[in-house]
Amino acid sequence: MGGARSRGVRTVAGVMLAGLLAAACADGDVRPQAAATGAPPRTGELTWGTCPEPSEAEAQVWGAAEHRPAYARHAARLRCGTLTVPADWTAPQGRRLELAVALLPSTGDGPAEPLALNPGGPGVSGRLMPIGIASGGARALLDRYDLVGLDVRGTGRSGPATCPAAESLDAGPQPAAPTHRTARAYWNRLARAHATCAEADPARLASLTTTNAAHDLDALRRALRAPRLHYYGVSWGTSLGATYRTLFPTHSGRTLLESVVSPDPDLRGLLDGVTRAREQRFEHFTAWLAARSDRYGLGTTADEVRTRLLALRERLTTRPLRTSDSTYGRVETDQYLDAEPADRAGAGAALSSLARGRAPAGDGDGKPRTAAPPLVAPFAGTALLCSQVTHAASFTEQWSAYGERRTAYPVLGATRPMFPGSGEVPGTSTCAGLPAPERPPVEPGRADGPLLLVAHRDEVITPLPWARAMRARTGGSLLVVGDGEHGGMAGGGCAERVVGFFAGEEGAAVEGGVCEP
Repeated sequence: MGGARSRGVRTVAGVMLAGLLAAACADGDVRPQAAATGAPPRTGELTWGTCPEPSEAEAQVWGAAEHRPAYARHAARLRCGTLTVPADWTAPQGRRLELAVALLPSTGDGPAEPLALNPGGPGVSGRLMPIGIASGGARALLDRYDLVGLDVRGTGRSGPATCPAAESLDAGPQPAAPTHRTARAYWNRLARAHATCAEADPARLASLTTTNAAHDLDALRRALRAPRLHYYGVSWGTSLGATYRTLFPTHSGRTLLESVVSPDPDLRGLLDGVTRAREQRFEHFTAWLAARSDRYGLGTTADEVRTRLLALRERLTTRPLRTSDSTYGRVETDQYLDAEPADRAGAGAALSSLARGRAPAGDGDGKPRTAAPPLVAPFAGTALLCSQVTHAASFTEQWSAYGERRTAYPVLGATRPMFPGSGEVPGTSTCAGLPAPERPPVEPGRADGPLLLVAHRDEVITPLPWARAMRARTGGSLLVVGDGEHGGMAGGGCAERVVGFFAGEEGAAVEGGVCEP
């Protein structure tokens, strides 16, 4: 549920580039530093210092490979610091946390306001996101804004919260569909691991909430001495942005929320929504294949293609195609049936080969592309997500909902929904064993600053209906990008709409607007 970057950024960065940022950040600051008194930082204090050395994955994800000259140029100007905040904003005099902050100063001539960025996840390190944004298609944002990245509490370099027992848990090889016994066994193992970590530091776990993270954002605004905070969030970052606007409506500036998470916190509804979107995407895929029957030979109508593909899946489920180095059975077939729009040609070729009893040829076989190494703190991300959802603690409920999805969505309902709340084994939840939140999530509401919601027409991680539901709660305008990507608008063909919105250009946020990248 994260990653506001273009497809090319997913390529591997050179090891040499991983050291660029550390050397560059050692230069002078544009912000005053706290006096070196030896006293611990006060709550709300922002202390500027030397940038830590980035990992190879950080350099790769945020632009070293795709935009090498721009990456190096912006890295040389980056400012890094730490923001001290309460662990629990309802007890501000208690335990404190230090959050990692990075600021890329505006290159414009006039005064600049802060534009905070969050890539989602939840739990993705966002500290270096300013470099990624400034190196891509939305680079003109630097003309008028200071771009600010923050590692949300518990992630990146902001006191990462870990749970080794859960993070090392191996679900093992997955069958076409789990049994009640195998799903329950995995749930119990994950629940025990989470319970052990929760008992080790319950206050720490309880502090990892979206509400606390929104209070952190406002502490950052105050530390920057800004009357308002502009914000661009992707995926889970939209939940954070909507929560911030609701809690601090008079301090909310221009806000763009892309790939919007549903405002309804019910986990069952979220997983149903994702599965429904994937089923609809498959139906669009069958129509696409039918329109190209001369190339793929899978049928001349969508119904004919659907019937043939489901029959192929059943055949490969009972009699997998085995080669010297691969096996093509139910799991592999489901991957092809669940192809993203950008991968349809490869998936169609693979299914065509399998229908003729042959193994797919070459690398373009429609299997999921290899993504960049994730910058996710898994346990912190789980805790942040589970602080936002309800009906997640019962295996019986999750298993029952899974059975209903299998019936309602016969093509892909048995597979794992592409949402972080789903456990590695379908019918389970990543929230297993975590205590229920002490306080309910904030209901999204309206605020003063302009709001643009962006949905990608054919994406399935955060489906288009979720953006419409959020708009009904928050107001604002809705822009639909005509692709199937999850995030990435700032690095793609619609980046000028991002720049236009934050520049206040008339027409950049027209309700009902569409952008074809």
